[in-house]
Amino acid sequence: MYQTKIALRSLLYRKTQYISLFLVCMAGVAISLASIAISSGMIKSLNQKAKIYYGGDIALMCSVNSDGLDIYNYKTHIDEIKSVLPKDAIVSPRMDFDARYSSFYFEGVQALQNVIKGVDFNNEKDLISSFTFVDGGIEEMAGSNGVLISSPIAKMLNVHVGDEITFQLKTVDDYLNTVQVTVKGIFQDSSVFGMYTSYMDFEFIRDTYGRPQNYANRICVNFPNRTVSEKELHDYYNSLSKVLNMYSWVDDKDDYIEATDNFKVETWGFIPLSANLNDVEIMELAMDAIITFIIAILTLIIIAGIGSTYRVLIMKRITEIGIYMAVGMKKRSIISTLLFEALLLLIVGCIGGILLNSVFCSIISLFDFSFIPSFDMFLEKGNLCPRMDVIKSVMVIVAVITFTILAVLYATLKSIKIMPVQALATTE
Repeated sequence: MYQTKIALRSLLYRKTQYISLFLVCMAGVAISLASIAISSGMIKSLNQKAKIYYGGDIALMCSVNSDGLDIYNYKTHIDEIKSVLPKDAIVSPRMDFDARYSSFYFEGVQALQNVIKGVDFNNEKDLISSFTFVDGGIEEMAGSNGVLISSPIAKMLNVHVGDEITFQLKTVDDYLNTVQVTVKGIFQDSSVFGMYTSYMDFEFIRDTYGRPQNYANRICVNFPNRTVSEKELHDYYNSLSKVLNMYSWVDDKDDYIEATDNFKVETWGFIPLSANLNDVEIMELAMDAIITFIIAILTLIIIAGIGSTYRVLIMKRITEIGIYMAVGMKKRSIISTLLFEALLLLIVGCIGGILLNSVFCSIISLFDFSFIPSFDMFLEKGNLCPRMDVIKSVMVIVAVITFTILAVLYATLKSIKIMPVQALATTE
């Protein structure tokens, strides 16, 4: 108990000497935690946009051969899928339409498209509602000729919610078809997931393209308001294998697509969200590597800065240490007292870093970064939304405290090797 009192008194008495160490610790921890929070928020936003684009956590495809990914009698299959999945699973048909040979026209202006997503808006209301809408929304999309388009396409065409635009496409029979569609919503997204992607009612785009009523080319499964673990995905795959003829597990969607040439019977592909995002995962790994490098450098700066400075401070206190030894204080008690001082300093510095990180993240979330080209995939409503990763943050704080304490311990062990008479004879 007396060691705690000595450590506290020493910190208060020498607060001017320790303030620089506190600031180094606070700044390093704050920058490290902010880096983790910002990268976690960016990845979370990216994954949410990918979920909208791909229809949720799992996409189920079906093929007999390389002719295409076609699902007939999709309602029957949806009932089979629902029977083996948890009750919170939202199972919806989708039709992904290759729109590279399709265009929107308005008052003589053409806007090319890449993909048209046919969506069951009644079933996927919660998922699609997470879009950042500049104008309009999904309220009147179900069963209509409405379309949701990106803000860049809306600017290109100079259209607003309520305007009718012409949609020209080639049907399944390779005929040219032209229909009028009404802009119901404009969402803010200029990323690879959004700029040249538009959303229409599932039945409307299916009929316009010339497919039969029992047709879909995707069945999507979404688990709202929760993250699905790898183990759960494997469990769902095993459950679906009991009711559908499933292809082997794939980590890359292309593995299933390439295998369709060899299918002789109806074979289903289980495509988790991660299997659609291999390129994105490489980007996430790169981001993690950069953040890890930054944190490692900052941690080394904290350790080196506090460790070396603390060594100098201890050497200046060699006379004090000699007095402790002269009055009978054991070396173990002296070491624990000095280490407790350092531990208190680090804890206070880490707390200050946490608070500073919270302030910084709150401020940066107020700025609109949508002006940066293709950066929308990392944003929500045009803003960065930092999210604290508790596990990574705790690991950083523990690493800072542990390795800095070890550095201080090394300096302390060297200082107490001196004899009491020598220590008392030393002047600061």
